[in-house]
Amino acid sequence: MILSQFLKDKISDLAQDVFSLDSDARQLLQNHMTLEKPANKSFGDFATNVAMLLSKHLRQNPRALATQLVEKLKELDCFETVEIAGPGFINMRLTSKIWDEAFAEIFVQKDAFGSSDIGGGQKINVEFLSANPTGPLHVGHSRAAIFGDAVARLLSKIGYDVSKEYYVNDFGKQVDVLAESVYWRYEELFGRHQGEKIPEGRYPGDYVIPVAQSIKDTDGDKWLDTNDWLEYFKTKSIEQMLKLIQSDAAKLGIKFDVFSSEKALVEQGAVDKTVQKMFDMNLLYKGVLPKPKGEETEDWAPVEQTLFKSSEFGDDGDRVILRADGSKTYFTSDIAYHVDKFNRGFTQMVDIFGADHGGYVKRLKASVKALTDDKATLDIALCQVVSLQKDGKPFRMSKRAGNFVLVDDILDEIDADAFRLFMLTKSADSQMSFDLAKTKEQSKDNPVFYIQYASARTYSVLNTYEKTFGRKVEEADLDKNLYQDANETERELIQKMLGLTRIVEVSAQNKAPHLLAGYLYDIAGLFHSVWTLGAKSGHRFVDANDMSKTRKNLALVLAVQQVLKNGLMTLGITPKTEMAREE
Repeated sequence: MILSQFLKDKISDLAQDVFSLDSDARQLLQNHMTLEKPANKSFGDFATNVAMLLSKHLRQNPRALATQLVEKLKELDCFETVEIAGPGFINMRLTSKIWDEAFAEIFVQKDAFGSSDIGGGQKINVEFLSANPTGPLHVGHSRAAIFGDAVARLLSKIGYDVSKEYYVNDFGKQVDVLAESVYWRYEELFGRHQGEKIPEGRYPGDYVIPVAQSIKDTDGDKWLDTNDWLEYFKTKSIEQMLKLIQSDAAKLGIKFDVFSSEKALVEQGAVDKTVQKMFDMNLLYKGVLPKPKGEETEDWAPVEQTLFKSSEFGDDGDRVILRADGSKTYFTSDIAYHVDKFNRGFTQMVDIFGADHGGYVKRLKASVKALTDDKATLDIALCQVVSLQKDGKPFRMSKRAGNFVLVDDILDEIDADAFRLFMLTKSADSQMSFDLAKTKEQSKDNPVFYIQYASARTYSVLNTYEKTFGRKVEEADLDKNLYQDANETERELIQKMLGLTRIVEVSAQNKAPHLLAGYLYDIAGLFHSVWTLGAKSGHRFVDANDMSKTRKNLALVLAVQQVLKNGLMTLGITPKTEMAREE
């Protein structure tokens, strides 16, 4: 059972019996009833607002309603104490029996513990990373990539049918520049451009050289001194860059389900069809955008263009769809891409953008609202940039990339799991800067070490048991009825572990994987405290002279191990089974 849901159901059913609630009141409880831990532990394990919530609907004093509910709640065998607080809150303390029954579910569900089905199998598209296919992944891409993958995993964990998608921007000037850069390197392989630097405006990184080499190996000098090389080089360059990006993403534990091509959308006529649909729906008009406020724009002129009525759908202003010369804007292709998602059956979409794309949020949401007749939703999360340091100094730029720190450079310093976890410890919309050297610190201030060391410690307990008794721990060795005899820290740890499902749901619904990462840090902290208390008192987890306590300890340790594993795996991180501690 999921304890919080079990209690909510109990309280809702009781309120239904006591007050004969109508369908509106039942819906009110389902949507807005809370079950929270009181700020003061002495008040109980949980507090609910059920009486206050029903007060207006039933037109009765909330404390009077609470009084009636408390009397009935006291009759249930799951509550040790039930009391009214303040204007009508109800504080409850659960029996040890209920805590133990909920605790046992960790061992019943095992790897599924923390999952839920609130997504109901609904399709949802999560599009992220989508870096221009003009080079390998660098640190500027990594935060959004890891964040997007974690959001997709969280949504899957709560029952959504998730499709992870990469939108390939393979149409436009940047692709021409890539092809021109590869062609220059191709000529260089035949002895041309000796002593020259690659021209300004082209991609200087060495990563384009292998693309040029592969073309030379396949075609020889076929493309020298010709004028028809551009399309071929564009195609081959994009193919090679996508392979490079996929390889880099895989190193971070990221795999996409779908790659969608902007070029294909254009060539298939999807962009033209979208523009025509917008005309047909009376969403476009000829007009002149106002002069940008607060900007000195000497070249600004009142030019008539084709505008989208996006201000009617929540945007700050109307947006250009067709320029004065009839050419389409980048936004036009973006609208067509989201219409394509909708046509593929996605009524729920999530886009992960870099913070520099904040200006696109309202216009894209407006376009989805307008083009789908409000039948689809688009949620956009923005990721702030991340700056890296090493020993207090900016991390060096990569010679191979030309201007950026590559993912490969980072993974030479720390492993992918550590990098993922660090990237997920803060809200994506907050600035992040960390020193790579600090990721190796063995202290509470290093969340990667702190969480993973807790995981490793659980395995060390099992190893100690095996060495002591000559066999592995089995289910029969565990005593899961431990709450009654647990100390305050152990009880807090048990209660915290039983909140995994709820924190996963909240993290998924709010697109906030940092909440789950913070929860795992708290679990680790409580477990380290239990470990320290045991060491100070001389009562280790495994004691051949006290098998009763050992069996309870083993149950607690295995539960911690399972919860840490499930939480970390949900974030795409493999838990550590052993770690060397520097003393």
